[in-house]
Amino acid sequence: MDQSEITTRTRSRVGLTDTRVKGLKASGNLYRVWDSHVPGFHVQVTPSGTRAFCVSFQRSSGKKVSATIGTFGAWHVDDARERARELRKLHEQGRDIRAHLKHERTATDMNALIQTWRTDYKPRLKASTQDSYESILKVHIVPALGSRLVRDLAYEDLKALYNRVRQEAPVKANRMLAVLSRLFNIAEREGLRTDGSNPCRKVERTREKPRDVIYSAANLAALESALTALVAQGELEAPIADLIRFIALSGLRRGEATNLTWSDVDLEAKVMTFVNHKTDHDGTKRLPLNTHLAAILQRHSEQKISRYVFPGRLVDGPFNGFGKIWARIRRASGLHGFNPHDLRHTFLTTLVELGHPVALGDTLLGHSLGRIRDTYLNLRPEGSLAVASQETADWIAAAMAGQAPKVGIKAPRHQALPVIPLRIWDSADCMAI
Repeated sequence: MDQSEITTRTRSRVGLTDTRVKGLKASGNLYRVWDSHVPGFHVQVTPSGTRAFCVSFQRSSGKKVSATIGTFGAWHVDDARERARELRKLHEQGRDIRAHLKHERTATDMNALIQTWRTDYKPRLKASTQDSYESILKVHIVPALGSRLVRDLAYEDLKALYNRVRQEAPVKANRMLAVLSRLFNIAEREGLRTDGSNPCRKVERTREKPRDVIYSAANLAALESALTALVAQGELEAPIADLIRFIALSGLRRGEATNLTWSDVDLEAKVMTFVNHKTDHDGTKRLPLNTHLAAILQRHSEQKISRYVFPGRLVDGPFNGFGKIWARIRRASGLHGFNPHDLRHTFLTTLVELGHPVALGDTLLGHSLGRIRDTYLNLRPEGSLAVASQETADWIAAAMAGQAPKVGIKAPRHQALPVIPLRIWDSADCMAI
C-alpha cells in the first residue's frame, strides 16, 4: 500500500504491524491508518512524524470520539491492539472511556505511595527501623512494583513477589511482606484503595522458628580463643574484639552496643544510659556496668578518638561491618551455627540458670515487660540488677577464659565476686594485659 492510498479520505484498513507503523512517513497533514482486526483501532501520524495509537467509538448520541492509547515505541502494535479491545469492551458496558483513561493517568503508583510514606509516616519511626524499611524498598519492592498502580495490585501479584524472595531468604520475604502490608494500609487511609482491600492479608507467610542456639562454656572459650588469635595475627582490630566481648558480657543488642557513646557511660556510678532503644516508649533505660564491662570501658577511655565507644572507620560514626567480621570469627572459632545475637540469648539463659528472676533478665536486656509491670516496676541499676549482671558476667567471663563453673551453681550473695580477667589486647602493642 503506497502513501497516496493511505492519505485518501476513504478508510483503508490494513493489518497493523510494528514494521508497517515504523515505515509510515509524515506528510503535510495528519492522517490515520486503520487496523483491520479491531474496529476503531488505528495509528495516527502527525505532520511532525509522531505516531500514536488511538481507538475511536461512537456514543449513543451519535457523537464520535477518539481516545489515545500511547505513542509508537512506548507501545508495540500487539499491546496497543489488546488495549483497544479492553477499552471497546468498557465502552460497550457504558463506561466513559476518556474519563476512564484520564483517571488511570492520574492514578497513584507505588513510587508515589512510597514517597507519601517517606513524607508523612517515616519520620515517626526509629532510625534503625527507617533504615530497614529503606533497604527492603530498594532491594525488593521498588524494582518489582514501583511503576505499578496501587489500586491495581492484587493478591496474585504480591504472592508471586513473596514466593520469589522466599526462595532465597524466607525471613527477608516475611519482612518485605510486612512493609508492603503497611504501605497498603496507608493506601486505604489515604483513599487510594477501598477499606479492607489490603492484598497482603491473604498471602501465607513462612512460619519463623525462634532460634534456640545458646553458647556452651566450650563455645564461649572457642570464641575468646578466636578473638585473641585474630587480634594477634592482625586480622581483627582489638576494639572490635572488645565490642564482641562487651555484647557477650552485657546481653545488649548489637545496635545498642555499637551506638554507645561516652556521654551514655558513667564509670564512677557504674551505669550506662540508653535514651534511644528498641523499647524507648518505656522511657530511658539505666543499666549497671559490671566489673568486666567497666574494665573494657576504662581501657578505651584512655584513648578516646570518637564520641562513640566503638567507632567505625569513619571515627564520627559507630562501627558498622559485622557481616564480614563475624564470618572471619566463625572460620577461626568453628562456631558456624552461631551469630552475635545468640550471645544475648546466652546471657539471659545463664542469668536464669544462676537463679535470678526472669524479670531481672528482661530488664537488663531491655525487653518490654508490659504496661502494668513497667508502670510499677522501676529497678535501680545499683541494686538487684547489678548483682544479676555481675554474677552472669562472671560466669560468662570464666567460660571464655576456659574456667567455667557448673551451670546453676553461683557464689554466695554475701561473698565478694572476683573479677575473672579475659585475655584483652592493647591496641597499641597487642600485648596481653
